[in-house]
Amino acid sequence: MRVYLDDDLDSNVLIGLLRRAGHKVISPRSVGTRGVADEKHLLYAATHGLVMLTSNAADFIDLHYEWMEQKREHHGILIVYRENNPALDMSFQQIAQAVTQIEQSGLQLANTFYNLNFWRQ
Repeated sequence: MRVYLDDDLDSNVLIGLLRRAGHKVISPRSVGTRGVADEKHLLYAATHGLVMLTSNAADFIDLHYEWMEQKREHHGILIVYRENNPALDMSFQQIAQAVTQIEQSGLQLANTFYNLNFWRQ
């Protein structure tokens, strides 16, 4: 899968795990979009054929519905919900495994969003 990370998940550890699992990963640091507004992150991902990976659930769900109302398209949004509790939060390893499972599932990603927490192993 071709994945673009939101600032909140832009971690060298996660990037390494995703790449080892065979995914192409774009960090906002590598393309000069670090710190831009959420809409600009989604626009970058959509323009470059990338699935958005974020833990900023509320904002990206709102953006998804805005875009659908405006008939704008994106390549999918994968959301990690955080509880701010290490015992409950997904580890980077679990996130990478969930991304791989979604890719292998054959689910339609374009113009949809998925909660990765449901794909935790």
